Amino acid sequence: MPDFLALDWEHGQVCGLDAEVSPSGVRVRKAFTLKWPEGKSPWEDAPAAGGWLNEQFKSLGVTAKNVLVTVPREDAVVRVLEVSNVADAELPNVVRFQAAAKSTRPLDSMLLDFLPLPRREGITGREVLVATIGREVLDPLKLVLLRTGCELAAVSLTATAVAELIARLERSDPPPRHSIELAIISHEKLVEITLLRDRALLLTHEARLPDDATTPEREQQAIVAEVNRSLVALKRQHPELELSRTWLWGDPNRLHGLAGVIRKRFAVDVNVEDPLALPGLTFDGEGSVASHALFTGPVGLLFGQTVRRSESLDFLHPRQPVVPRDLKRLYGTASSAAAVLLLLGAFGWRWSAVRLMENQTAQHRIDAESVKKEIDGAATMVKNFNTIGKWTDQRVAWLDRLYELSEAMEGTDRRYLTKLSGQPGAAGIVGAVRGDGFAKDRDDVDELSAKLASHEGATVTPHQVSRPGTDGDYPWKFDLDVSWKPVKSKGSGVGNQQGLRDKAPKTPSKK
Repeated sequence: MPDFLALDWEHGQVCGLDAEVSPSGVRVRKAFTLKWPEGKSPWEDAPAAGGWLNEQFKSLGVTAKNVLVTVPREDAVVRVLEVSNVADAELPNVVRFQAAAKSTRPLDSMLLDFLPLPRREGITGREVLVATIGREVLDPLKLVLLRTGCELAAVSLTATAVAELIARLERSDPPPRHSIELAIISHEKLVEITLLRDRALLLTHEARLPDDATTPEREQQAIVAEVNRSLVALKRQHPELELSRTWLWGDPNRLHGLAGVIRKRFAVDVNVEDPLALPGLTFDGEGSVASHALFTGPVGLLFGQTVRRSESLDFLHPRQPVVPRDLKRLYGTASSAAAVLLLLGAFGWRWSAVRLMENQTAQHRIDAESVKKEIDGAATMVKNFNTIGKWTDQRVAWLDRLYELSEAMEGTDRRYLTKLSGQPGAAGIVGAVRGDGFAKDRDDVDELSAKLASHEGATVTPHQVSRPGTDGDYPWKFDLDVSWKPVKSKGSGVGNQQGLRDKAPKTPSKK
């Protein structure tokens, strides 16, 4: 039975499970939580971090050498793309082509994998969830593990590990079809939210709770607010879907209060699960175990090594196109066989030779038709590439615009919006976002306008700012009117006609 070391690779610490995997389940031998010492984190000094981690593994008695890792959500860029309606064998190439058109970074500086999403009515193309991480994330990880004598076997996100666990738990009680399931992992000031449909990952989001979330009640309110934002973002693309079930992952004793709030607020069933006490998992481990929530990703990766129940992301082994058949070799083989048969027929009876040549002629016709179909089929790839550009120009990337607007807002501490709408633009404008909101100070309104106007292609239309006094904490009322002109991407060399581009992964603001 294979042994694996499953790690949750956070910036401040690393949590791990040394386990044995079999078709019947997972047996955990060791569990640990290690905080990186000052000056020896992988991002400051990877060789020193590797030497320190090797010493810790020896003292803990860790024996597994194949390592499965979940990296922080904040280190990844995850979004939904609609690509041309092509066969599964051609999908990886089309996705990479479209991702390059949307990214300001060269693809060779990133690791990319994707998940095909369930087909929907009214969508003529194929929807995929694309995830990327920079090589600056993976390279220190490889160097640290090299110093410990371990070998990296898979790199994924916690969201897909959670989807694997949920698929196992609901085998006997599946949710209604075409409904949304919500998964929440909360640890200290971080909350990770995952939204699923039919075991397919639709959205994953990580946020840092505000500094004033110092009591359980305030923390629960902040988590509900983040859930609302995620559901609103998903509803824009999937207005027909309804939330049916929620999963809370961590220590059950800490989650009962949040479970009650979620159940009352969204009127859904709430399941509280301890990742270290799941069916099929035997926990014989010793060691320092902090928050059980941090082990959700590693446990999901370990169960994924048994019989997989859902699709997963793996940045080390991404989906690859099917290698086409070598038609020249096939044609050469067929020609050689025909020559041998003709030579044998010449030494046989005339009747046999004639009969054999008739059979060969018929077979050649069949082979020629087969080869012609394969050659014609290969031409569809060229056609797909030509249609991608046309399709891209006809789309308005609302999620990209809303992402940049959310970044400029920096939360709701200084201002918030009560109404927001996106509209196709007039001539020379890709699209416009309009809304109204409230702010604590007049300077907060001006600061938001300046941040939005600083982006390439963006124009902010000034409006009157008044003090109607409808909100005591936010007395300034303002109107938001932003439009975008088409700009070109400078990174990949492929035109980006939407006016907004990807941003490199970065640590969320701590404001």
